[in-house]
Amino acid sequence: MADHRSALSIVLIDDNHDHARILQWAFQQNGSRNRITYFDDGKSALDFLNSPACDEQGRPDLIFLDLNLPRIDGREVLRRLKGEENTVGIPVIIISSSDREEDVRKAYELGASSYVSKSVILQEFGSVVKTFQEYWSTIAKLPPRK
Repeated sequence: MADHRSALSIVLIDDNHDHARILQWAFQQNGSRNRITYFDDGKSALDFLNSPACDEQGRPDLIFLDLNLPRIDGREVLRRLKGEENTVGIPVIIISSSDREEDVRKAYELGASSYVSKSVILQEFGSVVKTFQEYWSTIAKLPPRK
């Protein structure tokens, strides 16, 4: 199965640079050739995702989104992503340090595809990232990039 993985185009939105670097490193160590575009705030990410540059590069396959962001909160970023025609179909995986039930529930109500605790990612990042990669590149059927 691992030999048939395809590269993913990923947007990572997280204001914690250390967490972002760990996640990026884990994807690289997994042998995948994913293209990861990183933003440390919600406004910059939304600006990019609604820009001609994103259209030229191709829409991402996945978005990893932290909930607690500067400028525009992750919940608002998620609401906007799911309200825009050009981003509504992109799976959004919430990565958060919060395990609060209301945060999890609200994320799914706003259209998140998955909610993963950062503690799980940081403790078991190699296996978690491998699971993400295998699921989203070989098991799940993603819409074509535009």
